[in-house]
Amino acid sequence: MERGCTARRWVILVTVLTLVSPLVHAQQKGPPPAPVTTARVEEGAFTKPVRLTGTVEALASTTLSSEVAGYVAELQVDEGDIIRQGQVLAQIRALPHRLAMQRAKAMARADRERLRELKAGTRREDLAVAEANLAKAKVTENMARKSHTRSVSLQQRKIVSDEEFDQAYERLEEGQAEVSVRRAVYERALAGARKEEIAAAEARAAASRADAALAEDRLERTTIRAPFDGVITIKHTEVGAWVAVGDELFDLEMNHKVRVRVDIPEAHYNTIPIGSEVSMTFDSVPNANFVGTVTKKIPRARGRSRAFPVKVELDNPEGQLATGMLARVSLKTPNEGQKSVIVPRDALVPRGPKQILFRVQEKEGKPVAELIEVKPGRYFGEAVEVFGDLRAGDRVIVRGNERLRPGQPLVMDQFRTN
Repeated sequence: MERGCTARRWVILVTVLTLVSPLVHAQQKGPPPAPVTTARVEEGAFTKPVRLTGTVEALASTTLSSEVAGYVAELQVDEGDIIRQGQVLAQIRALPHRLAMQRAKAMARADRERLRELKAGTRREDLAVAEANLAKAKVTENMARKSHTRSVSLQQRKIVSDEEFDQAYERLEEGQAEVSVRRAVYERALAGARKEEIAAAEARAAASRADAALAEDRLERTTIRAPFDGVITIKHTEVGAWVAVGDELFDLEMNHKVRVRVDIPEAHYNTIPIGSEVSMTFDSVPNANFVGTVTKKIPRARGRSRAFPVKVELDNPEGQLATGMLARVSLKTPNEGQKSVIVPRDALVPRGPKQILFRVQEKEGKPVAELIEVKPGRYFGEAVEVFGDLRAGDRVIVRGNERLRPGQPLVMDQFRTN
């Protein structure tokens, strides 16, 4: 009887040892290596957002006016229309300006041809005519001289009257004068135009070319075109209206990009460099965040406010933002002189009321997880300021840290930059 009980005890003891031995061995062996992603702890000036308001302004706006006088013959756009650079917006009656251009070009051609003739010199045909006229005048003069000589002889013999003698003398003088005129014409034709005449003709040709160019320019300006992409905000005229030079036609604003004007307090003027990014929201576009770039800083305060205008440009491809809208601006300004330890938010693991994270440590040449209790500070985006036993350059676990145990071996499959 006692031997049977003893045997049963030994069987139970062996069974228990068989079941417990693997568990004891597993506890001695520890948890298996965990695959994790790590990031580096950084130290720097933690940015502090400053909340301000601004006003949306058009990046470019202009009032298009008529450069010529006339009736409005055609309007191709209306208020609210989206337009492209170079698009025709309106047409002023062009016929009077077209006729003026044609007349100016005709005058320019005439002056150009006259100048060409002067520079080319007298044609051979014209020179031959001048020479023939001179020869004819000489023949006439010679005949008048002979007649006068006979008249002198006859008068001495009282054969001709004094009146006939005077007539013969007058014909001689007329012949001599005609020869002088024809000789001058011939010599001028032979010599060609004078330098002064050519210079005057060149000046007239240049003036007529300028008149033609001005007339052509006025004709082109009867067509009103858009100087840049944008939207028509105001239409000032209608078809059939008479417009004088300078009368307003349209107001045009660029709308694919806008500018937000923000008044920055004096304390933050030098902490916001040109080129820095600015986050902003608009009541008209809920649940949307816009990012702009600081492009201008005006170094003059507004009155007694000691606030300085800063201009921020941002894209507006869908036309959601309009001139005059209120912008709620968030500026990142550093806390000068305060260095913070910064880690990714994913590194924090809540354990009851506490926050912990795991730092990578070396144990016997292999990476293991070390539990560090920290106190979170300020949050900004995906980063958080922490207080605890951490230094810049430490590596903390940001993925695979939910079920880690202190001292657990690690397999670091990826390193993430902050």
